[in-house]
Amino acid sequence: MSNPLQETADGVTYLSTSAQNEKILGAEWIPMIRGMNAVLEPTHNYLRFGRMNTIMSLGNWDKLDPDQDNPDFEDIYFCGTRETWSNSDHSEVYEETLQILRKCRLYSQQFRGMDAKTLDQWGHNKEWSGPLIFIHFASPSYFSLLQQRQPAALILFSFFGALLHGLNDYWFLQGWGKAIVEVVADVLGSYWKPWLSWPMQVVQN
Repeated sequence: MSNPLQETADGVTYLSTSAQNEKILGAEWIPMIRGMNAVLEPTHNYLRFGRMNTIMSLGNWDKLDPDQDNPDFEDIYFCGTRETWSNSDHSEVYEETLQILRKCRLYSQQFRGMDAKTLDQWGHNKEWSGPLIFIHFASPSYFSLLQQRQPAALILFSFFGALLHGLNDYWFLQGWGKAIVEVVADVLGSYWKPWLSWPMQVVQN
């Protein structure tokens, strides 16, 4: 994993604005992270149930249900993104992507109220893993639409950025989520601003 904001050892970036935006929106780091799936797939179960269990286990991920476990108001903003693909030929892809994002949010949130004993027994993948799970589980079709800079795909990606910003205290994620949201807002322009209100609010606070 590589923070796209950390370009050089001296912290100075030498990329053009467009090249930097492409990098922030995943031109390099998304294929790198997703490439791990291909490397690990042949031995995934062996590693998962062997000595690397604590590193690879996602705990209760499969049991999380966004439609049952989302009592707070923030989920309304996530669901509101459906308006952006109501007439799209790719609505199924976007809906699947939205559900994964909502699960990622739930996954991270649960650790904030978890008791110390459960937290200690959980394993490696805790709060910080939540947003990054999205990169592994979202479909190739979604990332193709993101690469095409389709508005609905970008809006969903801004929500990923907002989730990432919630983990800004982790040094290796600092500034990353905010940069994603700001680049998406710049690429989409003012017409799509209403659907970006929550991600923008998150990164500005």
